[in-house]
Amino acid sequence: MTDVEFHQMRERGFVRLPGLAVGELERLRRAVERLEGIARGLTVSTGDFVLEAPGIGGWAAWQQGARGLAGVLRSVAHAHVHAPELDAVQRSLELAEGPVARAVGAPGTLVNAFLWAKPPVVGSEKPWHQDMAFAPPGFDVEAHGVVTVWIALAPATRRNGCLEFIPGSHRLGLLPHTGDRERLPGEPPLKRAVEPHVPQDRLPSGVEPVAVPLDPGSAVMFDGMVLHRSAPNTTAALPRTAVSFVYRVPRPSWTRGPAPAAGGARR
Repeated sequence: MTDVEFHQMRERGFVRLPGLAVGELERLRRAVERLEGIARGLTVSTGDFVLEAPGIGGWAAWQQGARGLAGVLRSVAHAHVHAPELDAVQRSLELAEGPVARAVGAPGTLVNAFLWAKPPVVGSEKPWHQDMAFAPPGFDVEAHGVVTVWIALAPATRRNGCLEFIPGSHRLGLLPHTGDRERLPGEPPLKRAVEPHVPQDRLPSGVEPVAVPLDPGSAVMFDGMVLHRSAPNTTAALPRTAVSFVYRVPRPSWTRGPAPAAGGARR
């Protein structure tokens, strides 16, 4: 990570890492094929595997126990457990000891990995949120943070739902999120589920979102406090497929400084 990249991570809460995983694309894609094979017979989201559902969205359909599109994935949590090749790739790329450590001053510890599939036409949006809002019980948000390395396996564009960030929002602290919490195993389905999100009137005022298109093999690294979202995939035939690796780190000092004011509508 260059001095410029470090400055961007500290000041904006995210930074592009062009070409980070170009040499590992084939292994990453084979891992995704393994995950897709596991999901092929599913018609309802279960466990770590969330299916896309037109008109509802994958997360809401999952929480409502509604049928999704057979075998059409929206996301997979703990993807490195279901496809161990992913763990091998992140070790080969030395993500924890390389870009993550250079960003925060200490190596990260892998805590989760995800497949993020956003299929054409039906790929649903992910609303504005901060990843630290979903930290598991017992996670000390004063002592630790998370840093995510999100790697595109297909072109991520504005039209098919690349990530968007609000620069500097990682220094706002943890904002209130509206919506339903994810139901625990054994809890009944919800009648109507609203995905947790930061409402429009709680977003920083006067700060324009920044879209981050990526070529295959390129990545964006971001702090767990930064506000981010992704729009629906409105293309007819361009899937947006990515994997992300989430690392626990000592809470970066940059998340404690001044930041843009929250509480007003963005201009």
